[in-house]
Parts: sequence; structure tokens; C-alpha cells
Amino acid sequence: MPATQSAETRDPVEFHWLGDIVRVNLDENARGSVLAYGDEEWDWTGFDARIRKCVTGIRSDRLQRGQRVAVLARNHPVHFETLFAASNMGLVCTWLDWRLDRAHLVHALNEAEARILFVGDEFVDLIEDSMMEISSVVSTITVGGREDEYEEWLETHETHEALLRAAREVAASSGRGDDPVLRLYSSTGKKGPTRGEYTHRALLASASETLRRKALSRGDVEAVDAPVTVHEAAVRVLANMSAGAETVLVRED
Repeated sequence: MPATQSAETRDPVEFHWLGDIVRVNLDENARGSVLAYGDEEWDWTGFDARIRKCVTGIRSDRLQRGQRVAVLARNHPVHFETLFAASNMGLVCTWLDWRLDRAHLVHALNEAEARILFVGDEFVDLIEDSMMEISSVVSTITVGGREDEYEEWLETHETHEALLRAAREVAASSGRGDDPVLRLYSSTGKKGPTRGEYTHRALLASASETLRRKALSRGDVEAVDAPVTVHEAAVRVLANMSAGAETVLVRED
């Protein structure tokens, strides 16, 4: 439900790191809704707490700058929570299109050298059957379903300010937004699966362009049902966040 762009709408060209989106909204829009999924809804304060717990959890697996975490799931908050966590840590978050066949998924995971894999419950059997072929993954966390490990994993970690501050210092050590932060493996290429890798700067520029084409303000709500592993859908969510609008994240079939 886009509205006319107001003075409250923030152009993401002012941002240099993805984490700036969260920081600015915490300062100016802390109780505004950012994300809804199923029966759950989070304001910026709650969303930030989940990101902080994700940072602490990833840090506990001792990942180093430039290493990767991966997500194989239908649309879920885990995509954006791990992305923002990775952006705070100098890591690369890899999103795998769930529509990829087994061979391409195995290839993507090995190519990405992802160490932690967040996997939707419906894909757990596929991953377990393929683990002998996957060389880098050392930890898997089930997302959703009756055996949901992700929510429990978040709750076992604290919103540790010192750890988050240390992670941000490492991420910011290059002093610019040209480090890769997101890798997408999508099934939508005309000649087969595609891979794209995006920096902070590239994602923010794409979000800025999206906001130039449509007016969004705080309090607006937009549903996203396209797979977020497609670049355009991922950018739509980031554009909404940049404007302080809420995204209803729809689990696509």
C-alpha cells in the first residue's frame, strides 16, 4: 500500500553499509514495523535483537572475515537476519534458490564454501543425503517446521553489545562499502542457474533506484511473494526497509 513519499522517507544513497539501514531506523523509527511473516511481526527493536543474536551465534562458530554462511529455504526472516548479521561481520551471506536441483545445490554450496547452512525443514533430507558431497559445511541449522532449530538457536545466544561492536569494527576495517556481502544462486537464468555477488554499495544503489520508481514512506506495507533469491525481490525488501516501510514476507510455493 504505497503512499506519497513524505519527508520521513529516507533515500538509501545516504547509507554506506547495509547495517546503516538498521541503525537509522533504530534511531528514528524503533517501534515501526519492519517485517511480518505468518502470524509474527517485528518492529525495528525486535528485528535488531534477532540480528544481534544471529551475530553472536555465528561468532560462536569462529567464522573469519570473508567466509560464508548460506541459506536454503523458502522466503523466511532468516534470509534478512543472516544478511544483516553477515554485513556487520565482514562475512558473505549466500542465498540458494530452493528450486535448484540437487546437483546445482551441491555445486553452489561447494563453490561458496559456506561453513554454516540454515536449511528449511523441507530440504533437510536432501542436504543430509548430500553431505558426503558437500565439503565445507560444518554446521546445519533447521529453519521452520516441527523440528525448528533456528528460533531455539537464536534464543540460546545473547544480544551481546561487545561482540557486535567488535564484529562491526572488523567489517568496517576496509573503510568502504565495496566488500561483497550477498551471493545469490538463482534458478531463473535463461540458460540455466545463475550466480550473482553484490556489495553493500551495489545493494544500496539498487534499493535507491527502486525507491525512485515508487513512493514509499514509514507506515506503508508491501507484500513480497517472489523468491527473495531473485535479485529484484531481495532489493524490494531492502528498499522497503530503507524507507522505513514494512514488508510482509510471503512463503512462496
